[in-house]
Amino acid sequence: MNSQPNIATGAMSQPVRFELPAACFEVKAFARAADIEAEWRHLEASGVGTVFQRFDWVDAYIQHVLPHEKASPVLVLGRLGGAPAFILPLAVRTIGLVRVATWIGGKHSAYNFGLWSHEAAAVVAGLGRAGIENLLRPALGGADCAVLRRMPKCHDGVGQPLAALTHSPSPTEGYSFSLANGFEPVLDRSTRSACRRKLKSKQRKMSEAGVLQSGTLSDPVRAEAALDFFAEQKALRLAEQGRPNSFAAPGVRDFFRELLKRSRHMPEPLLELAELSVGGKTRAVAGSAIYRGRMNVYFITFAKDELAQFSPGQLLTYRHVEESCERGMTAYDLGVGREDFKSRWCDVVHELQDSYLALSPLGTATVAAIRLCRATMDLARQNPALWRHLKAAQDTLSRRVPVSAE
Repeated sequence: MNSQPNIATGAMSQPVRFELPAACFEVKAFARAADIEAEWRHLEASGVGTVFQRFDWVDAYIQHVLPHEKASPVLVLGRLGGAPAFILPLAVRTIGLVRVATWIGGKHSAYNFGLWSHEAAAVVAGLGRAGIENLLRPALGGADCAVLRRMPKCHDGVGQPLAALTHSPSPTEGYSFSLANGFEPVLDRSTRSACRRKLKSKQRKMSEAGVLQSGTLSDPVRAEAALDFFAEQKALRLAEQGRPNSFAAPGVRDFFRELLKRSRHMPEPLLELAELSVGGKTRAVAGSAIYRGRMNVYFITFAKDELAQFSPGQLLTYRHVEESCERGMTAYDLGVGREDFKSRWCDVVHELQDSYLALSPLGTATVAAIRLCRATMDLARQNPALWRHLKAAQDTLSRRVPVSAE
C-alpha cells in the first residue's frame, strides 16, 4: 500500500516538469489552500471553473468537513511557462486497502471542472490520455487511483481538459437556463399561461394567511435562521423517504455556516439564502451562490405545514428567478439530479462524466471493479422492474448503513 502524503508542510511533492513542443508544465501538490491562495485567486478571476472550485469554497470544506471524512487534501497546482495554469482540488482517503483521490466537496460539489487558464485548458486537452496521466501521476503519487465524478464535458464554452482520461457517463446531469433576455422570455418558454394563473391563485390563498414576503436575506441573523430552517426541514423530508441525509454529515452544517460568514462582503457570495414567509413565519428557503453572473442553486426546501398545499417552494423559485433577472444574472443553474420541476424551467442539460486514473496495480484493479459495477447499474436501469427492486433494496440499506460523502 502506498504511504500517506506528508501533510505537515505545505508542499507535498517535488515539482515535476513536463515538456511539450511549445510549453513547459510544472506540477506540484500542496496540503494547504493558503499556500497557493495567490495563484488560486488569480485563476479564479481570469480562468474558467465553477463555484465549487473557488478558493473559499474549497478552503471552508477542508476546514470543516474533510477531517471527518478522514481524507487529506492534495491540491494540484500546474504552472505553464511559470504562470498559474490549473488547480485540481483533490483529497486522498483510504477505502479498505485502496488510497483513492476524489474531488473535494463530495456530494455537495455538483460540478467538478477544475480551475484552468484558457491556455492550459487547450494545451492539456491536446495531450491525449497517456499525456494527461504522465502529467498528473507524480503529483498523485500517494494514491492508488483517482475517481473523478461529475465532470462537465463543457463549461463556459471550454471543453473538459481531462476528457481524454478513461471515463464513463455520470448517472446524472446538470440543469440550467439563460436569463440573458430577462424574466418574461423565461416565463414564456418555461410555463404555460394556465400554470401561471394557477400559481397566482395559490399565492392569493397563501396571502389570506398573512402578509407574504420573499427575497434574498441580507441580515446575517435571519440568514442563519433560514439555514437552520433548511437543515431541519431537509432532515424531516429525507427521513420520511428513508433516504440518507448528506447535509447531516459531520461538519457539513458548519461548512455552510462558514460559507455564509465568508460571503458577507463578497460581490459574488458563496452562499446566500432566499426566503418566502407568510405571516412572519418561514415557509420556504433556497440556498444559492453566484459566480460570474451565474446563479447556482444548492438547495430548496419548504415547511410541510397547513400552507404546503399551495406550493411555497414553487412560488419561491418563481420569485427567485425573477429577482435574479433584476440583479442582472445571466444564467440560473438548478444543479444536478433529475427532478420534474427542473425540466419545466430548464432548457440546457449539462452532460457529466466520471473519469478514472489508475496509479498502481491495486488502483488498476479498483478502477476496473468500479467501472464494471457502473456498467451493471446502467444495464439495470434499462430494465424498469429490476431497477425498482434495486432501488427498494438500496433504500432499505440506506436506513441502516451510513453513506460516505462521495
